[in-house]
Amino acid sequence: MEESSFIFADNPDDTKTAILKATFDALAEHGYSNLTIDRISQYFPKSGGLVFYHYDKKDEVLLDLLDHLLKRFVEIGMPISENKSPEDRLRALFVQLLPQSDEQQVEKYEIVLAELRMQAAQKSEFRESLTNSQNILCEQVLDIIYDGIDSGDFRDVNPEAVADFLVALITGEIFERVTTGGSLPIQSELDNYIKYRLLKNNSCSCQKEK
Repeated sequence: MEESSFIFADNPDDTKTAILKATFDALAEHGYSNLTIDRISQYFPKSGGLVFYHYDKKDEVLLDLLDHLLKRFVEIGMPISENKSPEDRLRALFVQLLPQSDEQQVEKYEIVLAELRMQAAQKSEFRESLTNSQNILCEQVLDIIYDGIDSGDFRDVNPEAVADFLVALITGEIFERVTTGGSLPIQSELDNYIKYRLLKNNSCSCQKEK
């Protein structure tokens, strides 16, 4: 089994964290429909009975896993230096949230997140957790947009609409990569969006305000 140090320590000391890591590895390999508590216990390095002691149903452990992954997703985008310009902060955020690495750890993370996201269509608990994470990410982008407008670097756009649009692009790209195996040319389009739609001194002629 592959290690998942991108998300977890290689050998978590905390029992519940170790269970979440086992769930992560099992879900990445077998998918939601083939996942059971018994199968999770096969990926758990300690006594399998501990998994059953902490969780009765797979959705219980999956909700805890989803919360863990979403916190990690937000943390990835957090360490953006406040000393950088709003443009540089926004670009740095995109690079961190859309890694170009083909490392298996990153691929497994995206696969598992997509598996859990699909459960939100019918399960309100999953939907609520994803919505909370989406809101946190939107707030990060929103803060950068407001700073850019205040500093005069960005045009006088609608910050909420821009943040919602950019976050939708990011999450959509991750889902596209996992579910189709393809990839949208999102990085170059994000660059163009920043250059021509946000930066005050770089509007293209077709979008110049009259």
